[in-house]
Amino acid sequence: MLKILIVDDDMLTRKGIRMMMPWAAHQMEIVGEAANGKEALDFLAAHPDTDLALVDLDMPVMNGTTFIEEASKRFPELSYVILTVHTEFEYVQQILRLGAIDYIAKTQFDQENFDQILDRIQAGISKKNHASASSGSWKESKILYSDMYALLSINAEEEESEFSDFLDINGIPETDVYELQQNIWVFHDTRQTFSFPDTFSHAMLLNVSDVYEMTYAQFGKLLRHYLKDQFFYDYRPLHEINHKHAYELEETTMITDLSTFDAMKSEWSSLNWIHENELFDQFRATLKNCCLKPSQLYHFLLNLEILWNASYSTTTGEIIKLPSSFSNWYEVEQWLLSVYEKAKLFRTDSKYSREIVKNILSVQTYIHENYNKELDATVLARTIGMSYGYFSRCFHDIIGQSFSEYCISVRTKEAQLLLKNTDDSIQSIAFSVGYHDEKYFSRLFKKVTGRSPNEYRKS
Repeated sequence: MLKILIVDDDMLTRKGIRMMMPWAAHQMEIVGEAANGKEALDFLAAHPDTDLALVDLDMPVMNGTTFIEEASKRFPELSYVILTVHTEFEYVQQILRLGAIDYIAKTQFDQENFDQILDRIQAGISKKNHASASSGSWKESKILYSDMYALLSINAEEEESEFSDFLDINGIPETDVYELQQNIWVFHDTRQTFSFPDTFSHAMLLNVSDVYEMTYAQFGKLLRHYLKDQFFYDYRPLHEINHKHAYELEETTMITDLSTFDAMKSEWSSLNWIHENELFDQFRATLKNCCLKPSQLYHFLLNLEILWNASYSTTTGEIIKLPSSFSNWYEVEQWLLSVYEKAKLFRTDSKYSREIVKNILSVQTYIHENYNKELDATVLARTIGMSYGYFSRCFHDIIGQSFSEYCISVRTKEAQLLLKNTDDSIQSIAFSVGYHDEKYFSRLFKKVTGRSPNEYRKS
């Protein structure tokens, strides 16, 4: 019987997994439960013969990621299956990088899936055990070559077929290939060029030099680090070999200087890059070089999506939408290029010069960042070197609303958010969005939304 530990901070989830799934029919049994990673480590210390941990990643005290990293050191034979509400590609990638054999989507807990889920888990454990049994002697042996090849993948569904197709087309026997983990296969070959099958997507062939007398276990550790920290930015959908020195695999490329990131974020938020191809290329390169974690990068791009749609959707008639996830930097770059393309209106179709459009859009950005302060069109026009009358005409033509209408629109949207998400008084909210007269604010709010602030809050 396979011994299973459930690690999830939600008691009802643990109870449901224990009671609803046909464990005995699949030669499995639940031997324990833990509400966080720390409790799970304590349980494993007392029950080291546990075979598998079902792990939720989001838990208090010690989250699932930290638990797996620690447990992998102390209990190397333990297997992991991730419990998650997410099924997006990015999350599946993260799960593979943690070394899990599979994942279970909590949203798919229904009777018809139970047997399929447990069959999949059994197959994953069998595959891992087979690899361990056949590789136990070589993992601690030294590599006697100056370089090694590694097949890396981020796609759990396609990894085995992609790798097998690559081996077949190049005449490499599977007996010459060692599986360090599900998505990392290594081999030695004297060839400098290879053929790639059409199915070789979301995968990479890596050539690593300076590995002589390194153990296979050490090599595997470097590759896991690379897969976790660098693969996202290195991947390109090209059928070619990516060359690395061994020491490069353990480099941590994530940004550590927060001031650099804050400066870059401010520059991106200004949206000045939509007017200058050179500036866009520079900012794109800077963003890549920051090497943010995929989750941080996604949050950054989400802010960009919100800012663009708030600022330019009316002007361009275009709304940008962020994909549910990105599996690599190449996909991010393609999305950024599509956003830049949508800004073509500002660069080619406007009857005004690029400098005037840029100045008007800088005022638009200023409004979004300072809606809670006094906004005087005369002062802002003088700031960008324009007369009030010409500024007003340009602003209306480029933005699609008069300066006054646009300020009211921005302030109203911010007030709506505060009404829905806070218990602040109407007077306080009016002040927060730039109005010092509550009654005047209420009249404008009703004119725009058709409801008073109190009616809107209750709706």
